[in-house]
Parts: sequence; structure tokens; C-alpha cells
Amino acid sequence: DSSAANPLPPSPPSATRDAPMAPDNEKRKRYDRQLRLWGEHGQAAMEDCSVCLLNGTGAGTEALKNLVLPGIGSFTVVDGAVVTEADLGNNFFVEQRDLRTSRAACVTRLLQELNEHVSGAFVAEDIAQVLSSRPDFLHSFGLVIATQLPSRELCEVARICADRSIPLIALHVHGFFGYLRLALPEHVVVESHPAHAMLDLRVLAPPAELRSLVADRFASLAALPDAEFSHVPYVVLLLHAVEEWSAAHAGAHPSSYAQKKEVRALLETYRRPHLLSDTNIEEALAAANTALSRPEPSRALSSLLASARGRLSGLAAEVHAATARGEEAPTGQRTLLSFWLMAASLQAYVAGEGGGLLPASGALPDMTADTATYVQLQELYARQARADVAAVAAHAAHIASLESLPSDLAPLAELTRFCKNAPHLAVLRFRSVEEEYAADAPVAAELTRALAADDPSCAILYILLRASQAFAAQRGHAPGFADADVESDMPALRLCVAEQLKRLGLNGERPCPVSDDWVAEYCRWGGAETHNIASVLGGVAAQEAIKAVTRQYVPLNNTFLFNGSNGVTAVYEL
Repeated sequence: DSSAANPLPPSPPSATRDAPMAPDNEKRKRYDRQLRLWGEHGQAAMEDCSVCLLNGTGAGTEALKNLVLPGIGSFTVVDGAVVTEADLGNNFFVEQRDLRTSRAACVTRLLQELNEHVSGAFVAEDIAQVLSSRPDFLHSFGLVIATQLPSRELCEVARICADRSIPLIALHVHGFFGYLRLALPEHVVVESHPAHAMLDLRVLAPPAELRSLVADRFASLAALPDAEFSHVPYVVLLLHAVEEWSAAHAGAHPSSYAQKKEVRALLETYRRPHLLSDTNIEEALAAANTALSRPEPSRALSSLLASARGRLSGLAAEVHAATARGEEAPTGQRTLLSFWLMAASLQAYVAGEGGGLLPASGALPDMTADTATYVQLQELYARQARADVAAVAAHAAHIASLESLPSDLAPLAELTRFCKNAPHLAVLRFRSVEEEYAADAPVAAELTRALAADDPSCAILYILLRASQAFAAQRGHAPGFADADVESDMPALRLCVAEQLKRLGLNGERPCPVSDDWVAEYCRWGGAETHNIASVLGGVAAQEAIKAVTRQYVPLNNTFLFNGSNGVTAVYEL
């Protein structure tokens, strides 16, 4: 048994099945809307996740609120601060009676009231104190959200998260400026939920069973009575039109837009002018451009699949080395192994049984047809999809055996989802926070482009954020923190701006992209965390957290900036 000596934890039940997450109907009603977005397997991933919030600030509690409501498994707030007057003005999760008491305890108590299914805990210490006594404190969490952390502490937390493959979201709010930094380990996405998914009707590569159905029941469209003709499914009409076009072009398939227009012209000839309803013809015309494509891997997907076996072997070697050392695999290692095993198996299928094509999705869109015919088609496509998944599963079992990996890394439910969503698989690799803050960080080109945009305000505010972090490291407070210091702090902040421009590789910019007016405005904010900006940022943070936890939808890469004074947002890869 190759799994016996493997340091990977056993696959959690929620990861290998699509069974209901709980028999509680009340709970199902509570989560009804989100189940429609990410399914029960996504909800199971949410319920299996433990989140650590560093500092119970306005932005942090807003983010956590938006995770507690949809049922994150548990959360822990780490915060050594006490509730201040400022907190009462920008944080909904503290009350007047909480003044000068532990902020961690207050926000934990009120957040828990939102959802009785979520457990909460707190540690009334700063994260620096916690890590000095318990260096492995963060290792057990599935997600870390860090808010308003000084740059030194943020880099330390980011290093720990990167070493343990723990997703990290860093948030800063300064006046009307919001900053979000996403630092994920190698992030794989199976269900990216594209806005416009391509149809997979196999019109240009029909399975044998589909060809047989058309030959048996729809061999001659002209011979069909009007009632039957008006209910011929549009996929059958497309198959006839393509066959007719191919016969006139030496067996070739239509591929260019001009050729597809010729197929559309053939579809027009199928109309029966005396029929009042030819909805099926209209459906065929509407689907012609997208349906007349071979379900082949895109260039990006081909590159991903080509690298799959090598990546899997590398991960397997790391796991076996960890076994030899008696170490436990990092968080997320099993997910990566599963993804790359399925990707390697998919590549083997495409190169073999698939004949260059991806597995059938098995999905059939709505179309005009009589009920019996539609059900017959639906079952036909579903059978083809199951057969393709079975072929991929055989490759997965073989490859897992060759790599001495557990046999349960590609359970049938996950492999079925993987094959269904194969055209839109994604792998994201993020620059680490440490790399971003390094003296030779390769961010100059991205910031130069941002500063040349029609509205460069977000890039300017990012530079000011970095400068204010340096200012705070030197002086122990944010620029303009005290009203009396707003004017006197401006020259020092200008110096920090100049230092950061040099550090970011932007010191050659003329004139200086950060004007005195921007410096004055940033000082006027005094490092205050305004609740309206915190609320927006908390919502975006929760959205990205859900993407990271469920591995559905494609997260932003890697920095989101919000200028609340004019409503402008920007995403940069820094």
C-alpha cells in the first residue's frame, strides 16, 4: 500500500463526495444562495477552513463578517490592542461598553452572534508576541488575514505563510485609500466559472452513438412531417449542415468565420416558409459560431498539461523526501498533488484515447425538442462524458502507482468536475510579499505603466503607503497621526517618498510622480482607518478569500488598490 508511508493527511470526507454537507434543512435554507454559486463541495471547503485574523480592525472585522455569514469553519482573532474611541467610530463589532477592554475579545463575541454554526476564539496579544513564544502558531490555519501590520511584521507573517503554503491576505486602510495584497501558494483553479463558456456539442467530432441516433431518426430532414421537423434539436440541424458543407469541401471541417457563415447559409435553406415556428433553426444559427469548434486544449491549457507530469513528479519527490525525514506535508500539498495528477492523466487521455480532444463535458443546453428526444440526447452526452472520465481515471490510477502516490488522490467526483471544467483550468503563481518589499523588487515596470495611466492616483497612493510604512518604522506612528504634527510630518514623509522611489526603481521619474499636494493629503489623513473604505476593502477581501478557500473563480493577482476619494480601483502585479 503506497499510501501507508505517505505523510499526506487522509482526504477529508468533504473533499471526496458531493453528498449533502449536513442533514439540517434549516442550514441548507440558510446557505441556499451561496450553494448555487459554489456548490456543496465548495461549502464543504468553507466549513473545513480555519481563518486567523491578525488585528480586529474595521477592515479586518468587515472581511471576517463576510466569511462568518456564509459559514467559514472557525476563526481566531489575534490582537493585543484595547478598544479605543477611534474603534467606536469605525468598527461595528465593538460597543461603547467595550471601551478600554480587549478588542480581540469584543470582536470575537459579536462576530460569533452572526452564525451559530461558526466557532470563534481570540488571543489578546500582538502577533509578534505570539510568534516569539509559539513560532508554529499559524501553521494550523487554512487562511490568514493580516490588517494594518507594520511592514516588518507583515514580511515575517508572509514568510511563515509562504513556507507552509498558507494563503495570506494583507489589508491596509489609510484615510480614503484601501490596499489589499493577495499572497497565495501555487494556486490551482478547476472551476473558474467563465462568463462565456464554449458549447461542447461535438458537432465537428460526433461520438458514434450520436451519429447512430441521427442516422436512425433524422436521416432525411426533408422527409420529416412539419410537426416533427419543428422539434428537431438544433444540434441535429448543425450536424446535417456540417455534413453537407464537408461533402462539398473534400471532407474538411469549417473553421474560419467565413466558412461558418457558409454553414449558417445552409441552415437557412432548411427553413419551411409555411411554418409559423422555426425556433430550432434560429437556435442553430445562434449557436453556429461557438458550436462549430473542436474541443481541443487552448494554447495555455496545452502548456499547462505539457508541464503536468514533470510537476507531479517534483511534488511526489518532495512528499517522499518528507516521509524519509518523518515530516508532515505542508498545508495544501494534497490539493496540489491531486490537481497535477488529474492534469497529467488528462494529458495522457488527450494524447491517447481523446485523439487530441478534451473529455466531453456531458452538458446539454436547453433547446427546442420533444421531451423524449431531449432526454435521449441528454443521456447520450452524459454517457459519453462518463466513458471519457473512466478513461482518464484509468490513467490516473496508473500514474499514481508509478509515482508511489495514494490511490485516493483523484476520487471520481473530483475527477468528473475536473474533466467537465478542463477547458478553463488555471494555475496562478504569486510573487511573495518578501520579494515585493526587497530592495531589488521587480515592480518598476508595472508601476511605471500605472503612473502613465489616465488616472495614476492608485499607483501614487501605493508609493505613499510604502513611504508611510518607512516613516512609521522610524518614528513609531503614522504621518500626521496627531493634528499638531500634520505640517511638521510633511517634510519627513517627502524624504521617505524619495527613498521609496529609489527603492522601487522609480527615482529617474521626472517630475516626481508624488506631488506635495498628495503628501499633504496623506499626512492629513493621519493613518486613520475610515469605515466606508474599510467596508469596501473587507468585502473585496472576503470575495478573494472565498476564491482561495473553495478554489473556485480566478483570484486577482496580486494587489488591489482603491482610491475612495474618486472611486477609482486598480489591480497591479507587484
